[in-house]
Amino acid sequence: MSPEEVVQKQLDAYNARDLDTYMSCFADDIIAVDFKTGTTTLSGSIAFRARYKEIFDNSPQIFCKLINRITLNNMVFDREEVTGRLGVDVFELVAIYEVEQ
Repeated sequence: MSPEEVVQKQLDAYNARDLDTYMSCFADDIIAVDFKTGTTTLSGSIAFRARYKEIFDNSPQIFCKLINRITLNNMVFDREEVTGRLGVDVFELVAIYEVEQ
């Protein structure tokens, strides 16, 4: 599976609120970083799973729309628009994925 296919698989699982498939796209040592502040927001698959279980359980209308994607080797950069996440109407973000193996 190419890096772009892995990232698309996790996006599709996110939109389906399918936690098991979503988590299958990430390594056990996953780290989520807020690049604006440099702060690690989540570390490890256990914390990541718990956070996204809470999000999926409490966001029945969640949807992530892909606005733009750039793939460079094993890096995938997605500009996304998220609606319905934990009561927030809409927000945009750039997600950067490093895909290995």
